Amino acid sequence: MEADRGRNNKVRCAVVDTNVLMYVYLNKADVVGQLREFGFSRFLITASVKRELEKLEMSLRGKEKVAARFALKLLEHFEVVETESEGDPSLIEAAEKYGCILITNDKELKRKAKQRGIPVGYLKEDKRVFVELLD
Repeated sequence: MEADRGRNNKVRCAVVDTNVLMYVYLNKADVVGQLREFGFSRFLITASVKRELEKLEMSLRGKEKVAARFALKLLEHFEVVETESEGDPSLIEAAEKYGCILITNDKELKRKAKQRGIPVGYLKEDKRVFVELLD
C-alpha cells in the first residue's frame, strides 16, 4: 500500500540506505521531500552507512562520485546513529531500535526487514517512494 500522506501516525521516522541516497542524485528524485509529504519528520542514517558513503566518494569516479558527494551533503538533514553492527545489519538494527521504517531498494535487505516486522519503503521506477506499512 502506498503511504497515505501523513494520515497514518504509526511511522514517522525513516532509516535510509546508501542505494536510495545515491539514487536521489542519479535520478533526480526528491525522496526526503516525498517522505515529508507522507508525514515523516525524522531521518536516520547509521554511522556505518555514512562511512560507506565516504569510502564511495573516495573510490568512485564520474557521476557516481558526484552522487556520493551529494548524498553526504544530504546527510546534513539526517541524524547519524551508532549501531553495534556494520553495513546492512546496521540499518535493520537502527530501524528496530528507533521504531523506523527502512527505505531501501535492496531486495534482500527488504526481505530481511519484513521478516523482522520492520515496515519498508523503496523507490519505484517513476521516482516515487512506495511505502509498505505493516498492519
